[in-house]
Amino acid sequence: QTCVTDDEGVERCSGLFDMTQAQQQDWVQGQDKKGYTYCRNPTYPDTKIRGETIWCWTTNPEKFWEECMPIGVIVPECDSGYAVEQEELRTVLLITGYVIFGLAGLYLIACCCFANRIRLAIAVNKVATIFVRDHKTIIALPVIQALVCAVWTLVWVLSASFLLSQVSADAVPSTTFASYAVAYGTSDVPGQCTGEWPQGLVWKDEENCVYDEVTEEWGCWKCAPPRMGFDWRFWVSYFVFLWNHALNVAVGQCVLAGACGIWFFTANQEKGNTAAIKTATVNAMKYHLGSLAFGSFIIAVIQFIRTLMKYYEEQAKAQKNKIVVLILKVGQCIIWCLEKCVQYLNKNAYIQIALMGTNFCTSAKKAFFLILRNAIRFGVVAILGGVIEKIGMFFITGVTTAVGYLIFSALHPDLEPAVPVVIYFFLGYFISRLFTSVFSMAVDTTLQCFLACEEMELAVAGPEGFVPEPLESWLDTSKKAEDVEVEKQ
Repeated sequence: QTCVTDDEGVERCSGLFDMTQAQQQDWVQGQDKKGYTYCRNPTYPDTKIRGETIWCWTTNPEKFWEECMPIGVIVPECDSGYAVEQEELRTVLLITGYVIFGLAGLYLIACCCFANRIRLAIAVNKVATIFVRDHKTIIALPVIQALVCAVWTLVWVLSASFLLSQVSADAVPSTTFASYAVAYGTSDVPGQCTGEWPQGLVWKDEENCVYDEVTEEWGCWKCAPPRMGFDWRFWVSYFVFLWNHALNVAVGQCVLAGACGIWFFTANQEKGNTAAIKTATVNAMKYHLGSLAFGSFIIAVIQFIRTLMKYYEEQAKAQKNKIVVLILKVGQCIIWCLEKCVQYLNKNAYIQIALMGTNFCTSAKKAFFLILRNAIRFGVVAILGGVIEKIGMFFITGVTTAVGYLIFSALHPDLEPAVPVVIYFFLGYFISRLFTSVFSMAVDTTLQCFLACEEMELAVAGPEGFVPEPLESWLDTSKKAEDVEVEKQ
């Protein structure tokens, strides 16, 4: 049963209210229920009826009364009203809450299913932290890379600026045009001066108009050359810039991976006392520079192709070809994804080069199949490492900004701290990026060292062994140091 409101404003039971008057009279003659059509309060006087809410008499002889839900009566869920007035928005928020709750449940299930791998990832991160603690000067490596990159970029910008300024004399037509629309173009039709990128300029020379006898019009609009021009010299220079930049990154990654690998396989009692960074730098520059250059060449080619697609996208925009623009945008997204995948593979290949001393192709192949064999481990370590990286960046940046603000306010209470605080923020962000980049590479190298020990069954614990303490429970450390030496020989 449900309650509805009749024409007189009285709430009645719908089951009876829908009856005809004759049907109601026939039914009431056989019932002893006064006011049968009215909705009742939960407690009915002089009876044992105790309802949870309002109720009505029924037409069922075996069930005299039944609870009902009121229709047309708004009973607010919140006594003080809703914080969100729109019902649609409340529904969206409710659904969003359910979705977040479901994702939290899936996250909890994933944590339970991958508990061992998460513990391994934590142990790997602990080992990377110990490496950075034992070799604090490794943090200076990205600083040196940044300085080298800055100097190289400055020199290249000066060279590129000269090359871009060499605009060809025939970059734009030398004739005159009768209207601005012909010279500049419209929203759908390219102009004679702006049909190619970089686009030329349009100006009106009223003193030197030329009469066209064919069209019988005066041509006063002329083209001015663009501000810059691209030729093969610039593209060669740009590719060299990309290659050198990628090589700078590769050398830094190889040196860091080599230092972490040397530290990892050093006896525990001697960890921190070896010249791991110096040895890794010598190895990278003396033995692995060719492999690093080849890997950097691949990255530079992919980046160069993406830049060319951007160049042709600008050409298509100048030609008002929206379809080609869309195709080139999609192509750039695909090339960008490919670039990120190759960069990740190259990073792991550089670690293999530093650890095993193999060439780039062999190292890339080994790294690829190593990732396939341990995809879940790599994924969990990458996720956990990313979370730790973001937390570290937030903490370092926040603390640097807050401490800088407090010091500045104490020293100069009368000055506005806005500009210094912004400087402190970017300084903290720069420092956090330096530290987290080193830490991230150390984590990846430690994971590959662990997998090498696991697959090659090389693991010795204790002072004479090399396995760091956080990873001892994850490897078979029952062998002695001399046994491992015999197997290696």
